[in-house]
Amino acid sequence: MSLYTPANGLFGTHVTWEDIKEVMQKELNTNSSFGSNKTATNIGEGKGFMSRIVLIEPDWQNKDKKLPERFIAKLLTMLAMQQLTEGLANMSKGVEDKFSTEQFVLAYEDRLKKLHNSEVVLYGHLMKLSEGKFPTPHIYHAKKFSESNPLKGYILMEYKEKAETLTMLQNVSLENIKEVLRAVAVMEAMSLKFTPEEKKEFREQHFTWGFQNVLSKDVLSAMVKAPQMFNMAVNAEKLEKYPPDIMNLAWADQLSDELGMQRVICHGDLWSANILWNKKESGELTLSALVDFQTAHLGCPAGDLTRLFGSCLSGKDRREHWEELLESFYSYLQEEVVENEMPYTLEQLKESYRRFLPFGGFLVLPMFGALLEMVSKSPDEEFKNQCLATALEKIACMVEDVVEYHERNLKLKSDIPDEHIICSKN
Repeated sequence: MSLYTPANGLFGTHVTWEDIKEVMQKELNTNSSFGSNKTATNIGEGKGFMSRIVLIEPDWQNKDKKLPERFIAKLLTMLAMQQLTEGLANMSKGVEDKFSTEQFVLAYEDRLKKLHNSEVVLYGHLMKLSEGKFPTPHIYHAKKFSESNPLKGYILMEYKEKAETLTMLQNVSLENIKEVLRAVAVMEAMSLKFTPEEKKEFREQHFTWGFQNVLSKDVLSAMVKAPQMFNMAVNAEKLEKYPPDIMNLAWADQLSDELGMQRVICHGDLWSANILWNKKESGELTLSALVDFQTAHLGCPAGDLTRLFGSCLSGKDRREHWEELLESFYSYLQEEVVENEMPYTLEQLKESYRRFLPFGGFLVLPMFGALLEMVSKSPDEEFKNQCLATALEKIACMVEDVVEYHERNLKLKSDIPDEHIICSKN
């Protein structure tokens, strides 16, 4: 039995109702049981491909205390990713369905288990922070994979009743982005206190480890065609020749070292779908929680920042305010680090952003495709046109910037000897 074999648990996983009931009874110290009207609803469809995000309504019977009427079960599975790759292979001629080979499937299963375990470890660190310090759901229980538990990895957490996510087809204000940046600063500062043993729980070769078997030439070629579909980005044709240079995974993994920056904990997938917001009656948003830390790793902060800005901000706001936002972020980090040494300088942070933008931007672009396909089926023409306009503005700006910054970085590399590329923190 394995994670890529459909099982009889919830949504084809190996995790059963009985597993969840027993754990919640223990964690909540209750004898109350789940009722016959219990329900499980997959609320994460289309928002991720490594897990099923399931809303559990347990229908508690014989309550002996106040108990959560709803909670979330995050169940690790390979089934969603299998469906995605099969679909891509069917749609794109020449793109291989990796899951058709047993060797790839076994390696991918091992990788997913390690990703899940990293998330469990990071949530453990976040739960130790003082209440309200970091915006994250309360974790009731998190179960790692191990030799004795090869099939049932999951996280049970608080359900944020009024929280919602935005898509990349919606723009976030600069003030709201600053809320996210403050949270990221708390997380980075926390990681500066990790012991050597605690650091070993997180990867440093995040991109090489996570993407080297996925980003083939065919896949890169398919990714390039996303902006070309809309004929909006003036540099779309130019972009086509760059992917092999831009997507240098080993380089991305060592950018912190290249610039003399101390590695910090990075979310790894900080985009619209992993940010929860509360909406006031006025329509104003406030940050509720950051979620989904499966790709947490020790690396360069520019990875999180380029992904956050590229997915959440309009192209105009991103271009005009990225420096201002980095300066705000750096000030938040200084507040959290207090008397300890900063892991990098402000100029190192800005330079890392400039160098990483082509790589990070290139990873953001294909994410628009599935969203636009979903929106295109909407009968609401006004909504459809608004989403399309937002996406096209972001895509056009990002493609142009990927090319511009990549050419800037190539020139920088040719003008400056390798031994002079590293920027000192002192």
